[in-house]
Amino acid sequence: MKKYGNDYRQNGKQFEYTGKWHSTKAEAKELKQYAWSYTGLMIAAMIVYVAGLMINNAGSRVFWVLIPFVTMIFPISYGIMGGVSLLLFCRNQEGKGQTSQVVIPEEHVGHMTRAQYEKGIRRPVRCSIAIVGFAFFTCVADLILILLKPTDLVLTRELLFEVVSAITLTLGSVAAVQSCRTKVKFTIFE
Repeated sequence: MKKYGNDYRQNGKQFEYTGKWHSTKAEAKELKQYAWSYTGLMIAAMIVYVAGLMINNAGSRVFWVLIPFVTMIFPISYGIMGGVSLLLFCRNQEGKGQTSQVVIPEEHVGHMTRAQYEKGIRRPVRCSIAIVGFAFFTCVADLILILLKPTDLVLTRELLFEVVSAITLTLGSVAAVQSCRTKVKFTIFE
């Protein structure tokens, strides 16, 4: 949290947030529904991803097919963390969360701090777009491999891997559209 250290000022034993605030036009219920939906999509992407790692296909032994697929673990994991962060924010807004040492002014109750916005709104957008990019590249690379060496491959395994990549691409695309729509609803103010 050193990145956001300048956003806080100590006031006795408590801290006061002095950074930028992020507000949304969306209702808390809508934001919570998005958080659950996004987190569910990311968990589904992780399950499909792990299933894809279990396939012993020729593409998993080719550098330019394997690297984008293996690299997908990072945006999927960070996407899950972003969804959970937004769920925790929604929980705190409902009053079920833990008390904080940070004093929130009355006019900013319900608004997000810069750190909350970065974790809960921007991270899902970036992670979803990264998943789409890696999954698309994996799909195309595996198709090229299938077309280059159709006789040297076990076609059912390659097609199964292609389906896993396509499902991950679909899940990432849906998550990207949802997260971009949610991000548009936020405004920044001092």
